[in-house]
Amino acid sequence: MKSITRITNNIQIKQKLILSYLLVVFVPVLTVGLLLTESLKDMAVEHAVAQSVNNVEKIKKQVDETLKIPTDISNKIYFDKQLKVLVSRNYESTLEVFRAYADYTELNDYVQLYKELANIRFYVDNPTLLENWAIFKLGPDMPGEVWYKEALQKRGKIGWYFIPDPTKKDQRYVSLVRPVYYDNMSFCGMLVITVNPAILHSIINQEPFETMILSDQDEVLAAKNPSLVGSSMKHLQLVDSLGSQDAQVEDTVYEGKPVKVIIQSMQPENSNNHLRIISIVPLETILRASERISIFAYGIIFSSLLFALLAIFFFSGALTKRIGLLIRDIRMVARGDLNHSSMVQGTDEIGQLSRHFNFMVKSVDELMKRVDEAQRQQHTLELKQREIKFKMLANQVNPHFLFNVLETIRMKAVVQEETEIADSVRSLGKLLRHNLEIGQEAVSLVSEIDLVRTYLQIQKFRFGDKLSYELPDPEEAEGILILPMLLQPIVENAIIHGIENIMGQGMVAVRLERRMTDFALIVSDNGPGIDMDKCKRIMNLLDDPEEEEGQRIGLRNVHQRIQLYYGASYGLSISSVPEQGTTVHILLPLGGGNIDV
Repeated sequence: MKSITRITNNIQIKQKLILSYLLVVFVPVLTVGLLLTESLKDMAVEHAVAQSVNNVEKIKKQVDETLKIPTDISNKIYFDKQLKVLVSRNYESTLEVFRAYADYTELNDYVQLYKELANIRFYVDNPTLLENWAIFKLGPDMPGEVWYKEALQKRGKIGWYFIPDPTKKDQRYVSLVRPVYYDNMSFCGMLVITVNPAILHSIINQEPFETMILSDQDEVLAAKNPSLVGSSMKHLQLVDSLGSQDAQVEDTVYEGKPVKVIIQSMQPENSNNHLRIISIVPLETILRASERISIFAYGIIFSSLLFALLAIFFFSGALTKRIGLLIRDIRMVARGDLNHSSMVQGTDEIGQLSRHFNFMVKSVDELMKRVDEAQRQQHTLELKQREIKFKMLANQVNPHFLFNVLETIRMKAVVQEETEIADSVRSLGKLLRHNLEIGQEAVSLVSEIDLVRTYLQIQKFRFGDKLSYELPDPEEAEGILILPMLLQPIVENAIIHGIENIMGQGMVAVRLERRMTDFALIVSDNGPGIDMDKCKRIMNLLDDPEEEEGQRIGLRNVHQRIQLYYGASYGLSISSVPEQGTTVHILLPLGGGNIDV
């Protein structure tokens, strides 16, 4: 790490920024972009394949339901005794054949009833019968057909083949082939039920990709592209999925392009052969949308990287230029030019460094001047200090002198038997002594109540019988500590704004309510009171940090001192009823002496 640090310390800032950009931004962003793009392609392929698998499974169910109808019809025909009697008789006249055909219409009725059926043909070896659209004579070439031979070998099993239909100009269609036997298991005839190709095409045509139904010989029985019907798909070299219940996915080439082939095998009920449903998903089609997104993403990535590179060149150039100017300024000051100042502008770190550099140069210059005049400034400072001390001593008032004068006045009042005046002077001295000795430490609530009592005694001397008061019993306040000078300003406020403004008897009462974790001092008077709006304004002013002339600053100071030391849960609350008086609640916590004031 030391070697790396030493090497990087020798690289210019502009080169460091570009190198950091390449290592921290360019390479990671480009790598993440490539990985995300490839992941997007894989996700697109997986989604398309999963969708195609679901579609193929859906086609399988629909085809199975479609083929179930001709299967059920073949079961009915296989056990149709009337049909077997019809084809086994030897007829002597054409009229007799027509009458027999007129009595048996089930084959035509099935075709009319089920849209899944194109026609039903029954091939028999009876020369006395006539051919119609349902019953055909077994031709000499038919026993040589592959489908005919395979059907006979399965002994009653159903086979699905792509064979010509003589009623449709020998066009080939998907057909059910099944031999029918008499009760003694002798051959009766060959049943062929042609499936309606429109039904199969409608099932497949709704798919987005090329979809086909193949025989087990890879012959196309039905396809979304009708031109593929009847062609062979052996060139796809599909995996042998016969008998598999799960869809299989292969990678192969179709029409010269890579594709995903989904293969789903199915075996219709009571069938001797399998069918396969395949869906060909071109990778080019799947990836076309993801490639557009990739191109757009690459464009954004490269544009962002290029913009970031240009921004780094711009900001690094501006940065190195300003640093170069600051280096030049430092060199000039180092040569002794203390009158030079740096002109680098801005509020960033370099601008701040320039301002601090100018401040440092100015400080050094001033320091050198101070050193040159140190002795003269030291002498002047000593003279000023002596003068200040003298003025402070001259302006000081000795509290003992003040207390001695008050005591002299009190003694003379006692000699003159002016007991009331003497008591008032004594109370005033006690109050002044308390105010001069007040500190910053918590005091007992008992002493604060005693101070209020002294204050009220002085006011009693002033108001005479107009003023009466009530204070808590000192025993109730035992063990409670509070900040000094919290109660007296509230009582003084009650005297000034309450008692002084009434004509009759005035009453100031102080009550103490103790609770589990806090206590309340309640100061009430029977003064003129204040209306609700003014009371709300006073409460709002208690939290105002700015003092306003003419406002109740005493209440505000007490309230803010309480909240400062005890927290926002404590303080003053005021309630008043006009013409009935005002009540101030002082809420404080118990154990207030633990608070560092």
